[in-house]
Amino acid sequence: MGIRKKLASVGAVVMIGGSSILVSACSNQASKSDPGGAKAPDQKEPVELVFYSQVPDYDETFMDTFGSKIQAKYPHITVKHKPAGSNKLDTMITNGDTIDVLFMSIGQADSLIQYGLQNDISEYMAKSKFDLSRLEQTAVELQKGFANGGMYGLPVFTNTLALFYNKDLFSKFGVAAPKDGMTWSEVYDLAKRMSRTDEGTQYYGLAMSSSANFALNQFGASYIDLKTRKAAFTSEPFRKTMELLAGVSNIPGNGLNAQNWSLGPQQKLFPDGKAAMFLHFAVYGLSNYKDALNWDVVSYPQLPDKPGMGAQTYPTYFYVTKTSKHKQEAFDAIAYLTSEEFQNHLARKGMLPILKNRVAGMAEFGKEVPYLKDKNVKSLIPEKFAPSQFTSVDVVRAQTPGHTFFFNAYQKAVLGQEDMNTALRSEGEKLDQKLAELFK
Repeated sequence: MGIRKKLASVGAVVMIGGSSILVSACSNQASKSDPGGAKAPDQKEPVELVFYSQVPDYDETFMDTFGSKIQAKYPHITVKHKPAGSNKLDTMITNGDTIDVLFMSIGQADSLIQYGLQNDISEYMAKSKFDLSRLEQTAVELQKGFANGGMYGLPVFTNTLALFYNKDLFSKFGVAAPKDGMTWSEVYDLAKRMSRTDEGTQYYGLAMSSSANFALNQFGASYIDLKTRKAAFTSEPFRKTMELLAGVSNIPGNGLNAQNWSLGPQQKLFPDGKAAMFLHFAVYGLSNYKDALNWDVVSYPQLPDKPGMGAQTYPTYFYVTKTSKHKQEAFDAIAYLTSEEFQNHLARKGMLPILKNRVAGMAEFGKEVPYLKDKNVKSLIPEKFAPSQFTSVDVVRAQTPGHTFFFNAYQKAVLGQEDMNTALRSEGEKLDQKLAELFK
């Protein structure tokens, strides 16, 4: 499901990577009372830890953002980062190259299992009395699901969805701007008011990334049924999600056509000043819009019976690999990345923290990113996240083929080529064939 340095590449799977809005990190020492990991005793043997991510979003920023802070906290640790641009995971595995810490978004987690790098860190957590309750619990439970009750890695930062809007367009047409806590019907009603042609220019009330909004949907819909390992396209959660997202095509003046329905054109409408509102990954907007237009952001639309619930969380985890020869030091390093001190450091650079305490986590958000001044960034983390669909490796593994057939069904439905039920049934049957090959 990472951006250009985009922090969101709804990669292939929907993959969320690093951030182009990161700036130089400071290197203050951590507080001795910091709960993010045990204080390193004096006279430790020097070790080198190799960090690697499959996406190139961190190639230029890793040391400033992560490495230098780890080294300041633990002087006996030398951090080395292998850039993704010049290193491929399969080649590194074949060559026997060292990877002590592999970090990736939830949408890439299949790689950890595929290459046999998973390693339960529960014993290190117990030894250091690591407090998991400090972290956002949805992200914790997701990892426990992957590790059959254990923990392969720790969440360090996350992503989710948000509603961006063009302040100038709302002012131009004299319509009250979006606000936090709006329901989907309120957002669609607002989109209807903003969709129009003015002086020969077509303005759209609402544009969206259908793939991102499906990936982190509020109904917990998944591409596959975990019990049968077959497509779940005709399930009730899937149908509800499709009806909600396809509703954008039914807004008068906002209809989708062959030229604008897909992700590329939809993403272009908002920065070009042609769309009043845009639904996408939070970090995508934060890293791409910058000063391109007069924008702000409000909370993700809510379901009427689920007040306060946003979209799903999309965490990035740091994993101590099975092949690491320095597992204790690697654990100490990633534990520090979850500390309040380090989480504040990430937040100041515009990365969404992983702390359970949302107020504390967002208190420093964006303070080192000038264009985020006066933005409504408190809206980016909801009171609670929607139930995640990424509950197992099988779900993640099915993302790439699932996306293809989801897009096909979505296109047919929004362009009126087939009724939604027919489109879902036919594309689901095609996905079944791919899944049979994938899981044989």
